Amino acid sequence: MKTISILGSGWLGLPLAKNLAQTYKINLSTRTKDKKESLKSQNINTFLLDIDSKLKEVNEFLKSDILIINIPSKNIDGFKNLIDYISLSNIKKIIFISSTSVCNNDKSPLKTIEELFQDINIQTTILRFGGLFGYSRNPANFLKNGRVVTNPNAPVNMIHRDDCIGIISEIINQDIFDEVFNCCSPSHPTKKEFYTYCAVSSGLDTPIFDTIDEPSLYKTVNSDKLISQLNYKFIYADLMKWKSLSQNF
Repeated sequence: MKTISILGSGWLGLPLAKNLAQTYKINLSTRTKDKKESLKSQNINTFLLDIDSKLKEVNEFLKSDILIINIPSKNIDGFKNLIDYISLSNIKKIIFISSTSVCNNDKSPLKTIEELFQDINIQTTILRFGGLFGYSRNPANFLKNGRVVTNPNAPVNMIHRDDCIGIISEIINQDIFDEVFNCCSPSHPTKKEFYTYCAVSSGLDTPIFDTIDEPSLYKTVNSDKLISQLNYKFIYADLMKWKSLSQNF
């Protein structure tokens, strides 16, 4: 049985670990002792690891075939240090979870980190996820307390957690590495349409929208390469129907 190490046990990492544990042996990292203890009770092989601090237990954590990196850190030096350990390990393949925010933004530290992993001699696939939502992340809650939505006519680039897990699973199952994929739902309603739908269907007040738009800031992220190469069918392909499709939001 292959072993997969998942760096990061938050909103996406922990559900991903539970999903993949049905097929693979899983190593999972956390930054806190309390969470490590709580995950032990769920029979998850857990390691204390923080690339922004000391890489405790890193050598044991990296005893696996595939490494999935799913942490919000943009600490370039921390990632360089981690790569030094990876190069001495038996890791054969890497999935690096990035963000569509790097698109057309060469000055982003995340872009630099992507390049670090593209330069190492290990097959690495980079997944650039759009805005993450689902389960505890209802987009309607992003706009509480009177927050104003800017550029209301701009298209949204979002992806549900179930699709994130589905895509990662397909990358592993189909053995698709040394690739870069943009990962967003193929539907792109405007901010006004999407956030109004999320709020109304959640029984919340309609969001407040700015009256000024800057079309120069509009960006639509295309996932055609992902859909074609993986033959992937999005679970939440229509963002204007996601609440009716999901029982856990």
